[in-house]
Amino acid sequence: MSKLTDFYSQLAVSAGMRYDPGNNVIYGQKDGYDMVVYPADSQAPYALTIHTAAKTPTGAAFTKDEFKELSKSVDALGVGKQEGNHITVPVVGSINQKKLRDSLGSRLPEAMSGLVSFLQNRGCRPCCSICGQSEEVSPYVSAGSYYHLCPGCEANMRGNLAVAEQKKAQKKENVVGGIVGALLGSLVGVLCIVLLSQLGYVAALSGAIMAVGVLKGYELLGGRLTKKGIVISIVIMLVMTYVGDRIDTAILLWREGGGAEAGYNLFECYRLVPWAIEQGAMDMPVYLGNLALLYLFLLLGAVPTIISKVKEKKEEGRMVKIGSAGGFGSYTN
Repeated sequence: MSKLTDFYSQLAVSAGMRYDPGNNVIYGQKDGYDMVVYPADSQAPYALTIHTAAKTPTGAAFTKDEFKELSKSVDALGVGKQEGNHITVPVVGSINQKKLRDSLGSRLPEAMSGLVSFLQNRGCRPCCSICGQSEEVSPYVSAGSYYHLCPGCEANMRGNLAVAEQKKAQKKENVVGGIVGALLGSLVGVLCIVLLSQLGYVAALSGAIMAVGVLKGYELLGGRLTKKGIVISIVIMLVMTYVGDRIDTAILLWREGGGAEAGYNLFECYRLVPWAIEQGAMDMPVYLGNLALLYLFLLLGAVPTIISKVKEKKEEGRMVKIGSAGGFGSYTN
């Protein structure tokens, strides 16, 4: 058992809940309300969010002001939100991860009790996340989202996911269309490189934008994003980052390197970049350093984007009942 898993299992016990290590969530009931507690961001494992499904007597959603009021009255709760019957509220504390971790043993029970009181005072009843009926529900995770589902809605969701997966499997990858889409998407990244550079910045943001644009473009026009598509997309990212840097250098050559005065247009300056470097009109170390920095930022932006995309693809069509593989902690109603 890892230190983090051990921490979550102990936290579950302190809150009277169970811990599912397979899905990395704490789950159970608090005064009749089914709840799932999870880290919304894996990079911040102690920043937890509470999810429950509940419905007001009129079926109306809570306003942002009501959630702000809840946050003010319960120190351990941040400002929540509601989408349909889904209610999510963050557990808040110190921005220091160690202090937040050390305080969660008391803050999580406080947060859950505060949320329950908020719901009870407004006459909310526990319900199914989808249909809103007050039936016995079970917690599920599907495609990174959490649900409390009655048996009927669970069966419907599984059926819909199966149909969607079948359609996706039958859909062929259009490599040519994907390449066109990736190239079109890369233009956003190229534009970002040029604009930021003209403003005097070499920003990591350009790498992330290039990665997102290329991957999204490939998927939109290619129909699917497979391993082959990811490899092709990476090649396009590398090539178009170089193109973006060269366009930026050509603008510099045209505006400040005498290109405009000599009667050259921007396209001609683009072709003359290698010649200008060779002739010493441009500083080779500076040019290579700037290009290397762009590739570093591309790496920093592309790697997490690709990892996130791969994880997203794995999650598609996945529906798991939380706690089905067992868990730690004690369960109380």
